[in-house]
Amino acid sequence: MTQESTSLFRRAGFGGWAFGCLLGTVGAIPFSIALGQCLAGLCFLLFLAALLRREVRWRMPVSAWLGLVFVVVAAAGSWRMGGVAGLWVRSGKLLWFLLLPVTASLVTSPRRVMQLIWAFLGGGTLLAIKDLVMHPVRAARNPMPDFLTALIDKGSMTDGQMLMLAVVACTVVALVFMRNGRNVPRWVWWMLLFQILGLLINFKRGSWFCAVLLVGLVLATHLRWRGVILAAVVVAGVAALPPVWHRLGGLKDELSRPDGRLAMWTRVTPALVREHPAGIGYGRLDNRMMKEAWPGIEPDRNHLHANWAQVLVETGWAGLAVYLAWMAWGLVRAAWRTVGVSRSGGSLDKVVAPVLLLLLAGLNLNGLVEYNFGDTELMFIYAVWLGVGGAGKAPPDGAAV
Repeated sequence: MTQESTSLFRRAGFGGWAFGCLLGTVGAIPFSIALGQCLAGLCFLLFLAALLRREVRWRMPVSAWLGLVFVVVAAAGSWRMGGVAGLWVRSGKLLWFLLLPVTASLVTSPRRVMQLIWAFLGGGTLLAIKDLVMHPVRAARNPMPDFLTALIDKGSMTDGQMLMLAVVACTVVALVFMRNGRNVPRWVWWMLLFQILGLLINFKRGSWFCAVLLVGLVLATHLRWRGVILAAVVVAGVAALPPVWHRLGGLKDELSRPDGRLAMWTRVTPALVREHPAGIGYGRLDNRMMKEAWPGIEPDRNHLHANWAQVLVETGWAGLAVYLAWMAWGLVRAAWRTVGVSRSGGSLDKVVAPVLLLLLAGLNLNGLVEYNFGDTELMFIYAVWLGVGGAGKAPPDGAAV
């Protein structure tokens, strides 16, 4: 290591390098779970070193305590149903929620939150570009019944939700630039364009509905009525495309099918809860259990397509109560912060507060009809943004966005 690089490390300290790895984690996790996990592990190690050197102060906000209680309840259920093997195999990935207090401890200013937002938007853009390249290739190999329909059907549930969150966050950033009377950098528009196109070909109804609803709310509060009408016309035009219209029309079948979501929520969930009111153990739900509760369930399904149902079945009523309190606390705190900075706050505050609120709202809104809480990539997003919300009101930062 050269003298110059040694000097750079000393200036940054372990805490600075830990935050750098956190930025890398947030930027990498949308398009590469392996890279994101490696950077997160390195972030933990550097953070521990920073704690030992007293470079950072450990922070356990209410959201972190609620997360800890949930992990304990989930781990206890896994232990009860599967012993030591069940505890580690089923509940091991819950350790990634350690990112919550780590984030709360490392995020010491609105500028650092803004850096996390840029990192996430960059990762979302790379994900969109990757999908825009790979999905057409896969659709071209098997263009059934036609190329456009095959292109949309190649979509990923995880990618769709990641891109939904990126589109919402990038829209807020662009509109705040405009509201502050500044020209939006061209590269921000390019990022947003790639993200929207990526979301289009990852056509998942839940992600689309969430994106339209949240972006619509943002536009309604930032644009004049003409802009809102124009955006509505664009959305209606996309929805009128035959493959998209076909997918939207399939929503009725999804809710009425004997193996669809409604059957999971009204037949499988109640049956399993009656048999196991304390839960079957975190991560233990499989297709066999679902078929025992309702024989008509499709053969490859191993989750209940809803956070609330999955958490209830696996961790029982106690786990559901803690989970709901955890998510509600994060949303209420983010909403309170957004209201506060709208009246008086620096320019960075007026970006990071609504982005935080909308990201958490998007995760929980999509979680009503998808089980995203157990998706490893999205667990990182939950942990980081709940950690940002738990970091408290940072010192004023008047720097421009």
